[in-house]
Amino acid sequence: MKPFLQKHGFKLLVTLMLVALVGSVISWVTQSPTLPVLKQAPNFTLSNLDGQKVNLNDSNGKVRLVEFMFTSCPDICPMTTFNMVKLQEELRKTNQWGSEVQFLSITFDPLKDTPKVLKEYGDRMRIDYSGWTLLTGTEAETAAVAKDFGVLVQKLPDGQFVHTVTSLFLVDGTGKIRKIFAMGDQMDNADIIKSIQQIAGSKSKS
Repeated sequence: MKPFLQKHGFKLLVTLMLVALVGSVISWVTQSPTLPVLKQAPNFTLSNLDGQKVNLNDSNGKVRLVEFMFTSCPDICPMTTFNMVKLQEELRKTNQWGSEVQFLSITFDPLKDTPKVLKEYGDRMRIDYSGWTLLTGTEAETAAVAKDFGVLVQKLPDGQFVHTVTSLFLVDGTGKIRKIFAMGDQMDNADIIKSIQQIAGSKSKS
């Protein structure tokens, strides 16, 4: 054994060093970078479908995906909700839905989006309410929440709304905004689920 090591020891050492280097490179490439903290999410108090007061801090400890929308929106909002339902189904598969991850949708248009209208919208879109809360309030309240999040909203004379398409916020368990996503057909569900898992943890619960 000793003559073998004397003869081949250097080659073995170089081989082991190369294996370790390759392993380190693979680990570095595959490891997801930590999502930066963008800012503290503003706390708010709005009403759920049952008229109960809900604030953002109520769900601290969970990763939140906060959406701003209105049900009469002809394109971006329903497409965003449709994509969020796909995310909902992925999170149900890993048993994280409702337990580790919570979705919150805040309407821009509380005058039209009554609790009944929001419930009909949620049922139609196949929202699972065990992990998804639809929120409303007065026009002043919902406008203030949107403004606090940095979402620009303008009500048009015909009652419709125009708003920034980056109105989808990933909030961690301590209430910090970690990422802001585009809505509608610009949504990248793979990126969103990856970002959620980076914060919530990718291990499924049995």
